Amino acid sequence: MQSLASKLVPSAVQKLIPYQSARRLGGNGHLWLNANELETCAQYGDLSQGSNDHYHRYPDFLPHDTAQAYLNYCEQQSGKLDCEIVAVRGADEAIDLLVRTFCSPGNDQIIICPPTYGMYEFCADSFSVKTCKVPLLENFQLDVENIKKQLPSSTLLFLCSPNNPTGNGINEADIVDLLEASKDSTLVVVDEAYIEFSKHGSALHLMHKYPHLIVIRTLSKAFGLAAIRCGFLLADTSVMAYINRLIAPYPIADPTAEIALKALSQNGLHLMQQQTSKLIQVREWFKGQLMLLDSVQHVFGSETNFVLIRFSNNVNSYQYLIEQGIVTRNQIHEPALNDCIRITIGSKESMLETLNALKNLN
Repeated sequence: MQSLASKLVPSAVQKLIPYQSARRLGGNGHLWLNANELETCAQYGDLSQGSNDHYHRYPDFLPHDTAQAYLNYCEQQSGKLDCEIVAVRGADEAIDLLVRTFCSPGNDQIIICPPTYGMYEFCADSFSVKTCKVPLLENFQLDVENIKKQLPSSTLLFLCSPNNPTGNGINEADIVDLLEASKDSTLVVVDEAYIEFSKHGSALHLMHKYPHLIVIRTLSKAFGLAAIRCGFLLADTSVMAYINRLIAPYPIADPTAEIALKALSQNGLHLMQQQTSKLIQVREWFKGQLMLLDSVQHVFGSETNFVLIRFSNNVNSYQYLIEQGIVTRNQIHEPALNDCIRITIGSKESMLETLNALKNLN
């Protein structure tokens, strides 16, 4: 039976032969003279004194140890998963890969549900792919019926749960409803960059029933490793077969893979969970304190490492905080988020400084 991925993938990708890098081709031997590397190289001080003294060699085609370690972590929460996983340079590369793999410029469209993460539309625009927008409802949940109307003409549906910038998780029942409705038409992508901060479970456990479900994850948020640019894309074999044709020859640098493996060790996971628990406590305290301020109209619920706040009309909270040396994220560009700013949760000391500044906001 033909998979949905094979029906949707453009003919150019269908015919594409993946670039055969030296590491991808592999081989056995004791002299490695196939990748135009320097067999001997200068020692750059401390740079070459770490756990990896082979920086003159290209990294693995795909960092299997890193990907497997992350899959093991996922299975601790979701049970045994029947899917493939690939490490990518942050969740943003996963989004870009999906658009380039399954969309044909000038012909296909994706669906997004604003207000949501801006990279979905950006990646589509950069590849001349149309973006169909089905705005969230007033409670920031999905407008399921209107999304369904767009599924027959759309290749990808991007859902962000928990959602950025609104902070809420998407009802799993709605995701299942859309997975059922899209079986023959659309690949459904659930971006779970903030899942560790959420009370909602991951959508990963749905993969065994819905092979057209794709999940994006990252080490940038709860793991606190934004600088290393390491994310993960989890999908059925039928989907990954085409993604692997477009993935870069050496997508993850060895130092990145080393740091990721440490973060995914038993000790690393324990530290992440402690850090996440502490952040959630600070988030809830901060929300409570915000609601006591006269300038604050509404504090939205959050299952992320940030809070979305609506201030009273005509109060320029963003500019005021800038003047106090506190940089937040203005949401004025989103029609549904007038008078709103998004504030990342930092240390309790940072949030206390922010609160003290806001007490003087008129």
